[in-house]
Amino acid sequence: MEFKNVKKQIILMVSLLAFLLQTGCSSMGKSAGLGAAIGAGTGAALGGIVDPGKNGQYRTRNVIIGAGLGALAGGFTGAAIHESSDRDKELAYLKGKEAGRKSGTAKSAPSLQEPKVEAVWVESKIAGNRFIEGHYEYVITEPTRWEAP
Repeated sequence: MEFKNVKKQIILMVSLLAFLLQTGCSSMGKSAGLGAAIGAGTGAALGGIVDPGKNGQYRTRNVIIGAGLGALAGGFTGAAIHESSDRDKELAYLKGKEAGRKSGTAKSAPSLQEPKVEAVWVESKIAGNRFIEGHYEYVITEPTRWEAP
């Protein structure tokens, strides 16, 4: 009978852990808090599995200690990941800014000249059993091309 209860508790805690892990990327601004929550849940689950002692007398203590240690570890990990992400964003920004500065000092690229287009009116006509209403047809007389700077 005791084995069924432990099995149910393990399934419940693994399900809770899976749910918490799915929300891991939902908010970068709250990384430390989310890491602490996931760590606390994982620590509590592991604390519940660890040796409960005779008649389960140490189970509550193990869950509390596991949740506390897990929250600390998860909070530090979440904060470190968030800091690393911010640093990567800053480096990417500076790299892009430097690349823009380099391309601005080089010779500018030539521009494209507009194509020349003529509009030709086609009168209404009857072709076999079809009536074709008068309309404009547009013809490109000079295609687009590069223009020197």
